[in-house]
Amino acid sequence: FHMSAGKTKKIADLEGGKFFFNTVREGDSVLFATEDESDAHNWVMAFYRATGQAHKPTPPVSTGKSISPAAKAQGADADRARKHGMEEYIAAEPITYDHDKHFSYLQAKALDWRLLDPFASLGWFTPGQIFVLDEYCARYGVRGCFRHLKYMTDLLDRSEKNILIDPNLIHFSYAFCASHVHGNRSDGVGTVTQEEKETFNEIKERLRVLLEHQITNFRFCFPFGRPEGALKATLSLLERVLMKDIATPVPQAEVRGVIKTCLENAALVNYERLSEEARIEADLNSNQEELIGEIIIPPSKKLEDLIRLTEHCVDLLRQNEEFYAELWY
Repeated sequence: FHMSAGKTKKIADLEGGKFFFNTVREGDSVLFATEDESDAHNWVMAFYRATGQAHKPTPPVSTGKSISPAAKAQGADADRARKHGMEEYIAAEPITYDHDKHFSYLQAKALDWRLLDPFASLGWFTPGQIFVLDEYCARYGVRGCFRHLKYMTDLLDRSEKNILIDPNLIHFSYAFCASHVHGNRSDGVGTVTQEEKETFNEIKERLRVLLEHQITNFRFCFPFGRPEGALKATLSLLERVLMKDIATPVPQAEVRGVIKTCLENAALVNYERLSEEARIEADLNSNQEELIGEIIIPPSKKLEDLIRLTEHCVDLLRQNEEFYAELWY
């Protein structure tokens, strides 16, 4: 192996890298590049141990003035900062930044990245993302209640766009914020600002509307009972949202009344969808101006349409019995 431990000229059309070393095997040479000298040296030693060759490669001796390890490390950090355009942020005083705003942006972007695969994540962060968010909050004093309020806002924004979100996620954050707003934390410690309280009440109303919409359209929001347990978790979350505070349970009659209203609306929605599929409602709006006289539909055609609609209704009842019966009864 041969390693050059300094900046070199640009090689051919290659881009990136400041420290280079070569590996040679049976006349074939492969050039490697790293951003700093220590990485290059570590890679050379790794190749040396893996191949078991007799000659131990050593970095070239510098003829210039010696540079302390601390200065080298600082220079490497500065190079990385310049490479990623982070010099301004690294050099700035943390107290001069609006960390609530920056954290909200960071959390929203992390969620967007996770939702690139919505069926796998359902809105859950990876362990690495959670570590970064926890560390940011601990370092810069982002309040826990603020963090979960922003998280719920992000989740609601995406749920309202029909992106699949695990209702348990919203439930956890909602319970956390409710314990602050209502002052019922088990440890007796918890504060909330007036702005956070107002935001919580707005989120509570948005969440109630969203949950009622999902229950009304349960066949389309939770097709065939999937994701498993999501509809049951949605009903549980609705019951929590209807509570006046975190300690007083909502009367069951009130919960049943809300669900009953949603199911009555669901029956109407389902019938309209089935009628459309069965083509019972004649779609003649676009052709009415061209039609002359009254269209006469033969009784046999009406009977066929009615039979088709009946078959759709029977299929719907079977699906409800198979996938949703245990939740409603």
